[in-house]
Amino acid sequence: MTPYPLDPVEATGPMRLVVTTFPSAAAADRAVDAILRARLAACAQSTAIRSRYWWDGRLRSEDEVLVVFKTVPKRVGELFRRLGELHPYDVPEVIELDVARVHGPYLEYLAATIDADAPPPPLGGGVVPSRRRGSPRARGARSPGRTRARPRHRY
Repeated sequence: MTPYPLDPVEATGPMRLVVTTFPSAAAADRAVDAILRARLAACAQSTAIRSRYWWDGRLRSEDEVLVVFKTVPKRVGELFRRLGELHPYDVPEVIELDVARVHGPYLEYLAATIDADAPPPPLGGGVVPSRRRGSPRARGARSPGRTRARPRHRY
């Protein structure tokens, strides 16, 4: 049993990246095609990389293809399951990354591509509103203080 949690505790963003590696471009292309056709991701990016890792007690170095899938939270479980079925490795690296903020139009594309019946993206397209300079501060908030560096030498 692993001491690491299997479920994300703080995953709250509107988008997920699922990252994995394949031994060849052909293997990666087969998996990407199956995942995209099943609408488990809106798109995937792949690039050739050089990996160094421990396997069977030896340090190894191999050429691989890194694939980043872009998806929504409700598709991650099925995406993990399909990658497990499609993957040629005995122990594939499949990692989920929570994306906290996403440009609104891209999030709308993502939702429409994967799930046309999805509700509109949260927070007006996934962009978290920020406090701008000049906006009123909350009661009790500290002043930002000096914004310029103090001189290093006194004359």
